[in-house]
Amino acid sequence: MFVQNNIPLAPLTTMRLGGEAKFFISIKTTEDLANALEFCKKENQKFFILGGGSNTIFRDSGFPGVVLQMQIPGIRCLDTNENHTIFQVGAGVIWDHFVEYTVKQGLAGVECLSGIPGSVGASPIQNIGAYGQEVKDSILKVECMNASGEIIIISNEDCKFRYRNSEFKSGIYKDFIVVSVTFQLSKSTPPCLRYPEVQKAWDIFNEENPSKEIPDSERRNFQMETIRNLVIQLRKKKSMVLDDSDPNTRSAGSFFTNPILTETQTNEFLKTAKNLGFENPPLYPESPGFKKLSAAWLIENSGIQKGAKYPGGVGISENHCLGLINIAGTTTSLLEMAESVRGSVFEKFSVLLEMEPVVRP
Repeated sequence: MFVQNNIPLAPLTTMRLGGEAKFFISIKTTEDLANALEFCKKENQKFFILGGGSNTIFRDSGFPGVVLQMQIPGIRCLDTNENHTIFQVGAGVIWDHFVEYTVKQGLAGVECLSGIPGSVGASPIQNIGAYGQEVKDSILKVECMNASGEIIIISNEDCKFRYRNSEFKSGIYKDFIVVSVTFQLSKSTPPCLRYPEVQKAWDIFNEENPSKEIPDSERRNFQMETIRNLVIQLRKKKSMVLDDSDPNTRSAGSFFTNPILTETQTNEFLKTAKNLGFENPPLYPESPGFKKLSAAWLIENSGIQKGAKYPGGVGISENHCLGLINIAGTTTSLLEMAESVRGSVFEKFSVLLEMEPVVRP
């Protein structure tokens, strides 16, 4: 275990914001993690677990404790049969590398989560999802370490996954550290085409490639890789795939989650929207008694324009209004912009947006 001092944090996050970490330790094994936790206890230092930095925003003052960056590697096949394959994946594996690896084998379950930045260890914490898929549907169990250095195995059921949330994010396991995730992926389930945007892209692809002859033995792999590529293309159009040449990707992805409304809140929102001249705002079934509302729709219809610039070197992505971007700013200016956006939405629709990235003091 190697302890570093005063390490800049901005280069380790997709927002490229934040000061320095007082201490910094790269974690490549569970033994490293246990030793690092002992160091934190001995030095009486608080710690923060950093993955790929796609969902983390550090303050301009930095982090006054120990940043532990998870870099535990490895994709290990635990079992495979005619129906599925089970993998145990290290928390430090880049999420999209894992997705690409499985899609190339014709495995279904995470293909629509292609292009999402970050690491595998972060995937169960906020139950990442996109284009009709959520990671909860492919996770079997999560291997964690508690503050005492003990390894704990958490079943899918005990994770209590819900929309962009889990017991790791806001429940009884929030102090546990993910060291590996076990996934079960299907060899027979068709590619996921639940999301209309993906289905449309798939239909267009097939119309433009009517005479494409693919041997039966290669057809599934071809379909899975095509769906992955289409999803990545959709994300790129919204600047939701990391690209150093595109300043609109200097973001935390979707900055706000889609609000989940109770039946009473839904009725109140529809009444407000109707009074404002919006007859059919987008609402989607969530769970019994709840509806999901599009945060992007709320922002756009609050008068906030894509490409808008805000004081302090921050702005709204030119390609997606949920992308709050750092142009040449500070964390302080970014958070002031976020509050301005939330205020505009609340003032017009009486709906409060919740931030998706975590802000660390």
